[in-house]
Amino acid sequence: MSFFEKFKNSAKELSNVHVLAICAMMLALRVVLGIFTNFTLAIMPFVKIGFSFIPIVITAYLFGPVCAGIVSGAGDILSIIISNPTAFSINPLLTLCYVFEGIIYGVALYKSELELKRIILAKVAVLLLCALPLNTLILSGMMNIPYPTLLLYRAAVLVPFGAVEVIIIRLMKPLLKKIKIQKHNA
Repeated sequence: MSFFEKFKNSAKELSNVHVLAICAMMLALRVVLGIFTNFTLAIMPFVKIGFSFIPIVITAYLFGPVCAGIVSGAGDILSIIISNPTAFSINPLLTLCYVFEGIIYGVALYKSELELKRIILAKVAVLLLCALPLNTLILSGMMNIPYPTLLLYRAAVLVPFGAVEVIIIRLMKPLLKKIKIQKHNA
C-alpha cells in the first residue's frame, strides 16, 4: 500500500463508529498511561520516559496514521489538562511533534505485518525525526538549556529506552494480530 493510500484509508476508518469507539478508548488509555506511567529521572528532569506509546502503536497498527496522529496529539493535550494545567501549559509545537510520532507509527505499521525490522524502523524514525531533534529543540528553548547538552542527555536515555519500546511492541504482536482478526470479523 502506498504512502498516500495509507492516509486515505486511515481517514476512511474514522467514518466507522466502531473505530471511533476504539480510538476513544485508546485515547483514554493514552491519557491514563501519560499521567501515571511517565516518569523523569531525578538527575535529568527534562527527559520523560513511560508507556504512553502503547495505545499509539495499537491505534497506528489497527487504524493508520490519521487515527494515530489524532490519538497521540489529543492524548498529549488531555494529559496536560488533567494532570497539571499550570506547569508548562500546552505547547502546540510539542503537541505537533506527538502528532508526527503517531503519523510515523501509522505509516510504518498500518496494514502491514509487525516484522521486527519494521518496528525498529518506526522507532528509529520517531527518535531521529521527532523525539531527539525537534522535542529537544523545543524543550531547550522552554528550559533555557543549551541544545547540544540537552540532546546528549536525552539521547543517553531515549535511545536505550527505544530498544525497550521495540521489545514491548514486538511482544504485543500476537495480541495485535488477534485484535486485527476480530476487527475484520466484526
